[in-house]
Amino acid sequence: PRGVEMEQNVRLSRDQLLRCIEFGKALTAELDPNRLLERIMVKVSTLFPSENWSLLLMDEATDSLRFELSVGLDLEQVKDVRLSLGKGAAGQCALKQELLVLEDVRRYDFFHDKVDELSGYHTKSLVCLPIVFGGRTLGVLEMVNPRTLDKTSLALLSLISDYLAIAVENTRRYRKISDMAVRDGLTGLYNQRHLYRSLEALIEKCQTQGGNFSLIFMDIDNFKTIVDAQGHLNGSRTLKEVAQTIGDCLGDEAVAVAYGGDEFVVVLPGCDGAITAKTAERIRSSISAAVYLTRWNREVRVTASLGVATYPDDADDIKALLAMADQAMFRVKHSGKDRVGLQPE
Repeated sequence: PRGVEMEQNVRLSRDQLLRCIEFGKALTAELDPNRLLERIMVKVSTLFPSENWSLLLMDEATDSLRFELSVGLDLEQVKDVRLSLGKGAAGQCALKQELLVLEDVRRYDFFHDKVDELSGYHTKSLVCLPIVFGGRTLGVLEMVNPRTLDKTSLALLSLISDYLAIAVENTRRYRKISDMAVRDGLTGLYNQRHLYRSLEALIEKCQTQGGNFSLIFMDIDNFKTIVDAQGHLNGSRTLKEVAQTIGDCLGDEAVAVAYGGDEFVVVLPGCDGAITAKTAERIRSSISAAVYLTRWNREVRVTASLGVATYPDDADDIKALLAMADQAMFRVKHSGKDRVGLQPE
C-alpha cells in the first residue's frame, strides 16, 4: 500500500493490519453521513490517541475547509472558521495532498493559530492527513498533540487514508442523490415534496409537544415582464439569485422552498406571526434592494409580495394554512404589491 511505502517499508504487525481492514470495512459500508461521522469518531479515537482531533471537509461552494467533526474541541467555537487551500496546516495538507507532520508547530510560518485563540487550546504538535479521491481533496483529518509520532503510527494513518476517502465520497454521493429527491434543480431550495413532509412533522410535533410555526408565501411581482424583456434563460437565472437572497435572510432552522414557477414558501418553526412578519419584511426589502444578473452584465431589479400565516392561530391543517398565507399574499398583489400581507384581525 502507498502509505506503508512512504514510511520506508515500515513493517506492520498482523494485528495492526487487521485493525486497518476492520476500520476500512466499517467506514466504506456506511452511507448515512451522520452514522459515518460517528464511526470515524470512534475508530480514529481508538487507533490514534490524541489530545483532540478534527475532521475538516471541503466546502465546494467556497473551496475552503470547514470543521465537520471534532473530539476534544467545541465545534460551536469554530463553526465559522474557514481555511482556504494553503492556509494553515490543514490548508497546506489539502493543497499538497500529502501527509503533514509538525512535531513543533512554532517552527512553521504557515501554522494558523486562529483555532487556538477561539478555543483557548494550545497546539504543540500536529498531524494532518489528506482525504483525497480521484485527485480531489475531500477533506483533512487533523490530530492535535498526538501521543506518538512514530513511523508505525504514521504508516497506519497513510494506510487508512484511502478508506476514509472512499467513505467520505460514498456519503457525499449518497447525500447528493438524496437531495435530488427533495431539492429543486434550478434554485437548490427544497421542493414541494419536502415542504409537505416538513409541515406534517411540524404539526405532529406541535400537537404532541405544543408550540407553533409560521409560513411565508411569496410571489415575484410582474415576473412575466422580466422573462419577456430578458428571455427565459435570464428569467431562470433571476429566480436562482432571488432564492439565494431568500436563503441569506434565514436562520438554520428555517426551510426555504421553491414552490413552483416564481413562487416561494418559507417555513419558520417555533415562530409566531409577529416574528414571521419581521422575517418576511427582511426578505422583501432584501429582494427589493438587490440588483440581479450583474455577472451577466445586466441590471435586473425585482420586487416580491408576501403573505404570512401561523399554525395553529390561523389554521390547523396544512392545506388551510397554505391557503391562508396564499390569500394574504394575493391581497397584497391586488393592493399595490411589494409588501407583506398579514391575516385580518
